Amino acid sequence: MKAHTLHLLRLVILPLFIFHFPLFISAQRATPGPTKTKYNWVPEASNQPVGAARGIFPGRVVWAHDPGAAKWSGDWKNAKDPWWSDEATSQPRTDAMVSSTLRSLTGAQTDTAAWTAIFEYYNKTIAPLMGVKRPARGYQPGEIVAVKVNLNSTSGKNDRRDSMRNNNTSDVTPQIILATVRQLVHHAGVAEKDILIYDAKRVVFTQLLQKVWDEFPDVRFLQERTVTDDQRHSSHRGRPRIERPDWTTALTYSNGTENGRNNPQDIPRQVLDATYIINLAILKNHSYPYSNMEGRDEGQTGVTLTGKNHYGSIQGPSALHKAINTNQEGGKKVYSPMVDLAASPNLGAKTILYMLDGMYSARKHTSYPIHFPNAPFNNSNYPYKNPSWPSCILASLDGVALDSVGLDILYSQTKDNADRDNLNRPWLIVRENADDYLHEMALANNPPRAPNTASLGKPSPASAFTNTGTTTITANTAATSTRKTARASN
Repeated sequence: MKAHTLHLLRLVILPLFIFHFPLFISAQRATPGPTKTKYNWVPEASNQPVGAARGIFPGRVVWAHDPGAAKWSGDWKNAKDPWWSDEATSQPRTDAMVSSTLRSLTGAQTDTAAWTAIFEYYNKTIAPLMGVKRPARGYQPGEIVAVKVNLNSTSGKNDRRDSMRNNNTSDVTPQIILATVRQLVHHAGVAEKDILIYDAKRVVFTQLLQKVWDEFPDVRFLQERTVTDDQRHSSHRGRPRIERPDWTTALTYSNGTENGRNNPQDIPRQVLDATYIINLAILKNHSYPYSNMEGRDEGQTGVTLTGKNHYGSIQGPSALHKAINTNQEGGKKVYSPMVDLAASPNLGAKTILYMLDGMYSARKHTSYPIHFPNAPFNNSNYPYKNPSWPSCILASLDGVALDSVGLDILYSQTKDNADRDNLNRPWLIVRENADDYLHEMALANNPPRAPNTASLGKPSPASAFTNTGTTTITANTAATSTRKTARASN
């Protein structure tokens, strides 16, 4: 069996940077198609710092890559060969990547020390910015940690009587969820009952529930709809640890969206009650116009990373789509509700850790996994049915920095990436204004538009999530880029 090496790359973005990854990228080439949407985003000039970096090592983004962790066959039509099974995705290798990421992110020698550093940094540096007076300490028993995941592709079967996964579209990787729960329980000292995993507008597919509950039966889950029979676990004795949102008003928006329809100001009470949040998003684009495999609409905006992940935390995300849709209000240098979501002390500002699941990635909001043919991944992209995937995890204590790097990775894979089975159109392409929300976050108290972003009627605590600047990159593998660039960080 071929040996695979775990690659670790630390990207240190000092104050807000625009990081371009890797250094050999040319503009994406989009074949004209049946859409009025512009897919023409390109990185801006590097080394133009904005804002202030965040983190124990300010602006640091860690990228862990193990080609042997994700090895699904690529048989996308075969529901009996799922990418999310342990046969396709290695749990031990995923555990190792998460562990290495945490230690590299904090500079700690052990996983336990890494979590202590993460909680201490948040309580000392970020919580006071939210008006929360808390000693500079680690995790305390009884504090709730909510993990926001992306389950956009999961809704169960059409009859809505079960929640079994029956397709191979991309969602959060169950192995990363289990690895994160293991970390919280065994190294951060969080009791199972104080962990809440949620996507408030989607369903948690049964196989994910069973994977976690087989080992940690008291972990709580939250989903949009009532529990189905197949979601019940034998250890729960008729009382499954799965909840529906108890919606409560907790947000306001700079443009007054909360006064509209669909209740975008409401979040689950269970999330409001959480002391901390881990924002675990997927490394994926949001829009794609040439969907020969997945169909459905092309999408509204550029990317779905940690910024947009909180659309799954509110009752009425559809009320916010117009503001980010580049064919409606989502133009250049305009308001983005993602900034209000990130800044709210009731939601995004409680984030202690930002993560991107790059095991399989995706090219749009609902999509099948996608190969990354360019460095440092060097996947084969033809035929589609082959076992080489991005197989990576990224993390940061600075959400803007993380999304900036995520966007640049996605952009780096648009070059020389034609789909031979789809009229040689690009497999991956980036929609216009993909980074506008990052600049809004980086300059939240003096944004490149008016009015200033506000959260709960007050100016957004920009210092809680701003950052852009020059990039210093260090690594111990051949997958290293030496380019010094910049992009927004958080």
